[in-house]
Amino acid sequence: MGGARIFRLALRDSLPVLMGYTTMGFVAGVLLAAKGNVVLAPLWGFLSSALWVTGTMSIAGVPHIAARISILAFALMTLAVNFRYAFYGFSMLGRWKDVPFLHKCYLILMLTDENYALEVASPIKDPRAHLAYCTYLSALNHSYWIAGVVSGAVTVALLGMMVDPDAIRSWTNGMEFAMLALFLVIFTDQIRGFIRHGK
Repeated sequence: MGGARIFRLALRDSLPVLMGYTTMGFVAGVLLAAKGNVVLAPLWGFLSSALWVTGTMSIAGVPHIAARISILAFALMTLAVNFRYAFYGFSMLGRWKDVPFLHKCYLILMLTDENYALEVASPIKDPRAHLAYCTYLSALNHSYWIAGVVSGAVTVALLGMMVDPDAIRSWTNGMEFAMLALFLVIFTDQIRGFIRHGK
């Protein structure tokens, strides 16, 4: 299987994730810029989305960022919230045992619920082709997340030039609960899809 074909397969499989990641990322960027009390919110949005891909902490962590809790406390909280990802990583180590260290670190970092489900369900048997698929999929989904977060932060930064920041903060009240509802819908749809494919 050629590289172009593997990329097209990864792109096709990533399209449902595109919808979820850009939406959730946009809200995370909006909340970071509106309520995170950070300077240069688009830059912070880019750095945070490039270094971690966790919708839960990107949204739930905004009040803690605004409160300026210690980096250690924030890291421990992130570890507790995302502990399940460690099990994803352990289950993939056998497939990636000969992969260079930094490449392997990136693949493990990108083992979100969506990536893991797609990588495990992939019908590709050849180890090299499967590794290429995982790499393409990770990069695509990561780019969707970055685009969502940065566009949300840029939107608020631009609005902040025209509208009172307090008004923007009040407009974003309740977004956290809307994202929880969206997450539950996406999760339920994934379970239904898994059950259908399992039959």
